[in-house]
Amino acid sequence: MKNILFLLFILGSSIYESKAQVKESYKAQIAYKIVETSPRCKQLTKGLYERIVKNGGTSYGIMLESSPNPKTDPSQEYSKTYNFNLHESYSDRMPVIARFVFDPKKQQLYEDDVVNAQLVAIPFNKKLLLLFNKK
Repeated sequence: MKNILFLLFILGSSIYESKAQVKESYKAQIAYKIVETSPRCKQLTKGLYERIVKNGGTSYGIMLESSPNPKTDPSQEYSKTYNFNLHESYSDRMPVIARFVFDPKKQQLYEDDVVNAQLVAIPFNKKLLLLFNKK
């Protein structure tokens, strides 16, 4: 009986956990691909993992900060654009090293130049727009 109750508890916990994990929308998934596969992002991340680990960190990541669909995407707030950050991960901090913006209306990827307070259009795989505009 204890084994059955334990099994039901584990099963219930895993079901709850899977419901708690939010998966981003199809469009947000493609926007991630647009950023991740851009030459600029590849340039910034080349050898980055090794440098972070050497400095005591664990990894790096790209996070969606805001989107046109914050309720369906795991983003913090609403924006007309998909706004991402590229960050390093350490036990006590997550410094942002670059910000990217994908504008779905203009169909353009930008790097946010925070020093000059402007968005700079950057190249990306335009074939991904076919997937983005599919749904």
